[in-house]
Amino acid sequence: MGRTNAPVGGARPNLDTSRRFLTAAVVFAILGFAVILRHGWLLTRIDWISAILASGMLAFSYWLPDSERFTAEKVAKRDELFSQLAVFVLFLTFFSITAGSDTNPFNAHVRQAVAFVHGHTYIDAPNYIEHAQMGPYSYQLHPPLPAIFLMPFAAIWGLNTNQSYFSIVIGAIDVALAWRLLGRFRLTLNARKWLTVCFGAGTIIWHETVDGSSWAVSMTVAVMMTLLALDETFDEGRPAVVGLYAGIAALARYDLALVWPAYLALLLFWRRRAILDLFWFIPGCALMIVGYTAFNFARYHSIFDLGVASYLYTTPEAGKPLFALRYFPNNFFTLFFMAPRIDTNFPYIYPTFGGQSILTTSPAFLLAFKASWKRLDAALVAAAALLAAGPVLLYVGNGASQFGTRHFVHVFPFVLVLMALGNRRMDQMSRVLIVASVCLVAWGIWCIRFYGLPA
Repeated sequence: MGRTNAPVGGARPNLDTSRRFLTAAVVFAILGFAVILRHGWLLTRIDWISAILASGMLAFSYWLPDSERFTAEKVAKRDELFSQLAVFVLFLTFFSITAGSDTNPFNAHVRQAVAFVHGHTYIDAPNYIEHAQMGPYSYQLHPPLPAIFLMPFAAIWGLNTNQSYFSIVIGAIDVALAWRLLGRFRLTLNARKWLTVCFGAGTIIWHETVDGSSWAVSMTVAVMMTLLALDETFDEGRPAVVGLYAGIAALARYDLALVWPAYLALLLFWRRRAILDLFWFIPGCALMIVGYTAFNFARYHSIFDLGVASYLYTTPEAGKPLFALRYFPNNFFTLFFMAPRIDTNFPYIYPTFGGQSILTTSPAFLLAFKASWKRLDAALVAAAALLAAGPVLLYVGNGASQFGTRHFVHVFPFVLVLMALGNRRMDQMSRVLIVASVCLVAWGIWCIRFYGLPA
């Protein structure tokens, strides 16, 4: 089956589209620098890098040859690729300016990367880093993929590697990949822009990116690999490539392994791939399984990850099972109903320590329900979202301390696809919901930055 959701006509970005993105990045950098300097705050290296990239790419866009010198196909490929780079630079600037100058001390991934570079799996874990203590050795609780990506930097800078910078770059890549994925659907260019802004600034991906903690980085890396898997699924649909990305994604969030059947169903029933071709999906999954078991065996002499269970025995959750049906009501309440806290002191409404529902951080997610459930692709993507969310709904903790519902961030790419399938054009209500989402996330980040996250 050929691709049925490719952008057509006016949906294709051109150089002017990219120039607007880059102009927005430059303007944001100028305004951000002005505010930072006026308050006597610190400009970071990534602030300067993003501003230089934005200015340089904007100037470069005017140097590019006119479209008339190339075939239409080459122009389309060039403009599409350049627009993806422009979105990356725009959100690199946006995230770096709004992240502030603080470096998050919860850098377990950097510590794991340093350990990998030195040929072992145990980490140097101070008390404030959540870890499993096995005899004399400390082991981090997170899947290994972010640490693997950090290894080249850890080989150069060691424990001085800045995990917050890494988080900002990954977050910007996530939004650029969301823009790329949205280009696989029959969206107007305006709708594609609005949905990209919603994904990058109207969800707690913004908060997780600028937070840069170990739990946050695990989520944003998982989102990156899931976006790549979905992009391939809705583009050429090569089972080997989809399997590779889907398998690697599960090394950042183990529960994403449960989504593998949904990818296979999309490839088989929607993309009409032959059953024999689907066997090429297996090597990527096998890579994850081998990596998962080898990592666990090196640490715990078990094929299973015993770290979280071991850590919980040192907390008030000791003795409780990790997953149980009785945890569903609390997690479901957190996801859909948990509201911010009202106080008599300014700013009167605060995020709560235990989380906040997606309806009070990203009401634009309601646009996912505009997708036609009679469509096979929409039904299968919705099934993937439910499979990814299932373990979290049954988990012993709801994710605190957090803003929003951070345990569900890895589900957001599937929700984005549903939003794309149901919103070919942006109507007034859709734009209102997206603007409201951006404002709500901005409010939460501002409150946490200046007033903290009250218990």
